[in-house]
Amino acid sequence: MPWPHLLSLSRVIAGPIIAALILAPPGNAYLVAAILFGLASLTDLIDGKLARLSQRVSPFGVFLDTTSDKVMVSLILVALSTSGLLAVWMTLVIIGREFLISGLRSYAASRQLIISAHIWGKGKTALTIVAIFILLLAADGRSGGLLARLGSHHLWATLFTMSVWLVGAATALTVISGIRYFIDALPLFQSDPEVPEVPAHPPAA
Repeated sequence: MPWPHLLSLSRVIAGPIIAALILAPPGNAYLVAAILFGLASLTDLIDGKLARLSQRVSPFGVFLDTTSDKVMVSLILVALSTSGLLAVWMTLVIIGREFLISGLRSYAASRQLIISAHIWGKGKTALTIVAIFILLLAADGRSGGLLARLGSHHLWATLFTMSVWLVGAATALTVISGIRYFIDALPLFQSDPEVPEVPAHPPAA
């Protein structure tokens, strides 16, 4: 398997590992989860460039690249909500949007229409990753992990609150970008061209 595919696949593997660390007893597990998440997120910046440089861009590679991000982030968000670090409604909105847009893009592809990513969607993805990374670091410091030695409990609690607000901003961008995708897909909902009816029995010669 080419290296770009392996890097994308690594995010799928990292997802459940990071989720398990988040659900583990409080301690340094949050810090380890943050480090793994940061490294996994960096692979998203590398695999696409590596595929283009090696001229190995393929439909399967594009599918694996985009799907691996969604799998990893979705698993982590579920774990954060399950552990009480994040409001459930934020997770539901973000994951629900991903399902809707994935279905919309699949339907568009069946109609020979490509819905390209735009600035709102890219901004949502970047902000979500940054917010989750900061939230995990703050959770470690707030729960008495290794980072607690670098600042007071009040400092980490404040940073944790700020990171939750960042996830909220990412959730808002999720809704906005989702609406934008549906606007771009409006031609899909126009009535199909009429197909001439074929007679049940061919006319006699």
